[in-house]
Amino acid sequence: MTLKNYITKSIRGWLPKEPLNTYASKASKPRWRKPHWIALTSIVIVGLAFATYTGLQTYLRYSNPQLDVTASYYEKTLNCSTANVGNIVEVNVLVGWHGYVIPEFKREVKIIDPYPENNFKLVGGNNTYGYIGYGGGGDHFTYLLEVISDGAVSVELPRPRLYLDGSEIPLRGTSAVIEIQTVSEPKS
Repeated sequence: MTLKNYITKSIRGWLPKEPLNTYASKASKPRWRKPHWIALTSIVIVGLAFATYTGLQTYLRYSNPQLDVTASYYEKTLNCSTANVGNIVEVNVLVGWHGYVIPEFKREVKIIDPYPENNFKLVGGNNTYGYIGYGGGGDHFTYLLEVISDGAVSVELPRPRLYLDGSEIPLRGTSAVIEIQTVSEPKS
């Protein structure tokens, strides 16, 4: 018995008769080319792009209040439409602003309501308002002005100024107009 026959009988048919054909199989694809890896990689890339975009937008809105404000408005009303010299006029100011809802950042808010100093004098209250907080329904404050100008004139009160973290935010709204009348001296 030859060595080859002896090994063949010992292994009992474990060795293939045609070794090249027996071991030939289909070539496997690299792991990254399989469909579930392609889908998972695509989902991860889209998720990272969304997280990066959202994070960048949030950072820009946090660092620049002008980008964060979605709406800013004001309304200024008076307790009368005409006044004489020496009359007291009550000024009601409503200023509102809103930021993005998610997330809405806490801001340092300062509102200054200028008035024409050549026509009026501040006698009660304060024409500035400040706090630290979030945008909401609106900030309301009241102050009193005394009419000091002489002569018939129509005066439109200027729009208030809104500052968020030191940046001025433009306001839209309606302002009040008051007619100042001259008082005729009674004849004696």
